[in-house]
Parts: sequence; structure tokens; C-alpha cells
Amino acid sequence: MNLADLDQLEVSVTSLVSEAEEELERQRLRRQRAERIEKRREEIAGRLNGLLTKVESAIAAFSKAEMADNEKYLALKTQADQVKEHLNHLDELAEAAVDEEIEQELLEVEERRLDERSAIDLSQWRQELKEDLLELIAEQDDFYDATDAAITIYGYRHDLKAVPGALEEVVEALVKQINDNSDRGPVARIQGTHESALQFIYNKAWENRGNRPRNTDLQPQVRHRKTEKRPNPYTDLAGKVVIFGGHDRLYTAVRNRLRESEVELVWCTAQEGLNRAEQIESHIPTADLVMILTGYASHKLTEKAKNAAQKTGKPIEMINTTGLVTVLEAIAYNLKVKSLVKRPKYS
Repeated sequence: MNLADLDQLEVSVTSLVSEAEEELERQRLRRQRAERIEKRREEIAGRLNGLLTKVESAIAAFSKAEMADNEKYLALKTQADQVKEHLNHLDELAEAAVDEEIEQELLEVEERRLDERSAIDLSQWRQELKEDLLELIAEQDDFYDATDAAITIYGYRHDLKAVPGALEEVVEALVKQINDNSDRGPVARIQGTHESALQFIYNKAWENRGNRPRNTDLQPQVRHRKTEKRPNPYTDLAGKVVIFGGHDRLYTAVRNRLRESEVELVWCTAQEGLNRAEQIESHIPTADLVMILTGYASHKLTEKAKNAAQKTGKPIEMINTTGLVTVLEAIAYNLKVKSLVKRPKYS
């Protein structure tokens, strides 16, 4: 096993442990659901009964002569009927409240998992960036080229500082390469911090460019890194995605994760209902992906979305979940497949 294999194993184990922790959290929340519903039912009943007592006390204060056509009295009677109606549906109210809380908690768990995964990927990319920069430095066999590499390295200084010892290693390699190619002996040195030394060489490189103009900056080859850009699994996605169902918080979370992509997200959440669904039907013919999140969509919304898609001949991706990761993975997979189909074929 080499270091690259060990790095990959570390990433795999960390990801698997994170997924296991998420699943355990899901199971814990599901087991608590009945207990939380009963507790919330008692809480809602207490608040509603308190309101009903207040309303009925106010009603009792009116004399019989005032009851017939007094607007306030009639309004109180209507309010009392509404409170009683809520009391008749305590179970539904408690279940809805608890399920909304659980959805939010699960979303937060998935957000943390994605953030942890992103942090691991970014750390790995920064380690690999360091190796690519060290190779860039080693390839410079001219004093001015070696000095000019500081301009490129300076642009990555924050990434290098995030990895313990990386900035120091790269700056020391840069100083050595400059001195090895100097006709005047060692001219570069580290005084103070490594970052201040890099800043000094960076300034000198720009002075040198006044005498030896360059058309382009030196750039490290992508040898150790998988991509030139910082890792983001959704950056390269593109296309129009129309989604029906899910809740507002899920929409916000998905939109935030796709903000660096070229995805146009058109969404009708369950809270927005049928009016919003009618408004976005016109986007279906030009959509690259139409999804219905059946795990959080009314029957009417689901049927409306299916009928609208069928009229245009668009296939529908049905997902029985409101999980953030599942929705993102479905979007990514379908758009990637779509992009492969669109590629021209060469004989």
C-alpha cells in the first residue's frame, strides 16, 4: 500500500462512517416519533384549551340582548368554532408539527454530512495541489522562471496555509530552486515568516517582468489533483431541472449546493401548491429533467405534475424521498446522462 492508497482508504472510511452516523440518526428520530407526537399533542391541546377558555369567557360577558347582531360577539363565536375544530384534529396537527421538525433535523444531518465530505475532498485537493506546485518549481531551470513561479504560488497561498507545513515546504523548495539557478549565488532567503518570504519573492518577480515580460503565468500541471478547480461535485452540471414536491427548506438547501453550477432550478414545493404548479408547467417542454418528490407532495400535486409532463412526452423521475443527498445525486446522475446523450458521435 502506497500513500495514495492510504489517502483513498482514509477518504472511503471517513465517508462510510459519516453515512452510518446519518443512518443511525434517522433511526433514532423515527423511534422517537411516536413519543414526540404525544408530547406535542399535549402541548397543542393545552394551548388550544387555554384559548378556548379565553374566548368562551369573553362570549359569556355579553348579555342576551347583545348576542343577536353584535359583530364582536359573532366574531368570538366564529373564533370559538375554529378552536374547537383544531381540537378535533389534534392528532393531525401534532403529527404534522413533529414530522416537519424531523424533516428539518434530517436536513441538518445531511447538510453536516455534505460539509464534512466537502472538507475532506478540499483537504485532499490541497495536499495534491502542494505536490503539483512542488513539481512546477522543480521544472524551472532558469533563474527568472523560478522566481516567476512565486506569482503562481502566491495565488494559492491560502490553500497552502490550510495544510500544516505545506506553505513552508513549498516556499523552501522555491527558495532553493531560485538559488540553484542564480549566477550570483544564494540571493533568496527566508527572513521572518515563510509567507513574508513568499511576498518578497512575489514582488521581485513582478519587478523582473518589467525587464523580461511574460505572456502567460506559469501554471502547475494537473498531475496529482483530479481537477484544476477546487472540488465541487456539482460545478460541472448544467441544464434546466423542474421539480414538484418537497418543502421550502429542501429547495433552499439544494439551490445553495448548486449555486456554482449552470443548473436552472424551477421548483414548486408542497407548500406553494397547485397555483405555483400551474405557473411552472410552461417550463416542462424545455426541461432537461422533470422530478416529482412523492415523499412530500400531495396526491393532487403529483397528478397535476404527471399530467403536465405526459402532455409534452417528457419522462418523469419519481423519487419517494425528501432527502437532500438523494435529490442532489438524482439531479447529478440524470444531467450527466443527458449530457452524454447530447454529445456528438464520431465515426
